[in-house]
Formats: sequence, C-alpha cells, structure tokens
Amino acid sequence: MRVRPIRQAAATVLLLLAMNAYAEEGLPAPVNGITFEEWAAANARLANNQPLDGVLQVLRVNEGQWKQADAAFLQALKTGDPGSATFMRYGEVFANPAVGRFARAGDQPKVDGRLATYDDYARLQADMSAGVEAGKDPQTILKAYGLNVYQYSQESGKWVRMMATVNDPAELERLAAIRDKYQREYRAKYGLPAAQ
Repeated sequence: MRVRPIRQAAATVLLLLAMNAYAEEGLPAPVNGITFEEWAAANARLANNQPLDGVLQVLRVNEGQWKQADAAFLQALKTGDPGSATFMRYGEVFANPAVGRFARAGDQPKVDGRLATYDDYARLQADMSAGVEAGKDPQTILKAYGLNVYQYSQESGKWVRMMATVNDPAELERLAAIRDKYQREYRAKYGLPAAQ
C-alpha cells in the first residue's frame, strides 16, 4: 500500500523537474502532455505528408488536444524572439524529428536525395525565388520537383552548410556563376526583369 504514494510522489517530482528544465531552456511548457519538441517533431511529420491520425496516435491525444497545443506553441513562436533558444530548438527538431515519443516511431521521415548536386539546389532555389516573386505558390513549385516542405528543408540544408564553409574564392565564384545562370533562366521563364 505504501508503494503507490511513493510512486506518485516520484512521478510528481519528475514532472516538476521536467517542467523546470523546460523553463530553464526557455521552451514553452507542455500543453496537454505534448512537449514543445514533440510538437516540432509532429510538424516535421505533417510537413512530410504523414497523416494527422498517426501523429495523434503516437502522442496519445485527440484532435482537440492537438489543436490546443498547436495554437499555444504557434502563439509562443509568434510572440517570441526569432533569435531565441525556442526558435533554434524548433529548427533543430524539425531537421531531426526523432525526439520524445517520436524517438521510437518506426516512420521517421525520409529524404530521397532529389537535390543531389549543387546544380539541382541552385535550379530549385532560382525557381522558388522567381516563382514566388511572380505570385506562384512555393509548395506547388516544390511539388513539381517531387519535394514537400520537410524534404526541401532537409535537402537544402546540406547545401547551405556547404556554402557556409567554402573558403576558396575560385569555388565561391564557380558556385555564384551557377546560381546566377539559373536566376537569369527562371526570371525569364516567369517574365520578370533581370536581377540587378
């Protein structure tokens, strides 16, 4: 009989420690049992066209509870500082969504390598940039390349990191020439004036 109160006390202490850790990290407190990180991981899955039902099943919540958590965490991002730990952690989890209850999920989002070369990346970037300027829906452009938002974030990340580490001026010039070639091509395709 004494074991139960001890377990409950231990569970309460662990919950308080977890909530305190969230406060120290600057992350919003859990909503309906969903942590901020689990919410970010769920969004990565939804962006990867995984069904909401599967997300709800992993989180063990209903759609109403999910909507409450979603609204609360979106509000925290809207009113937060874009340079804060909250935004940084959202990006980290979105890029690697195997956290919390999703860490053991067998359906981790996959990336197919559709932007295998810098040319692939530069072409899509130019198409997105010019297309959005011309009023096209960015998700429609991504779909034409066989990508969704999650896949795009994963695929483009490696090229962004690569460009940030290039120190060779000749290589930087070569990459800029590729980018400029596609920018001219797609601005012409969408009937936009040449970039200055």
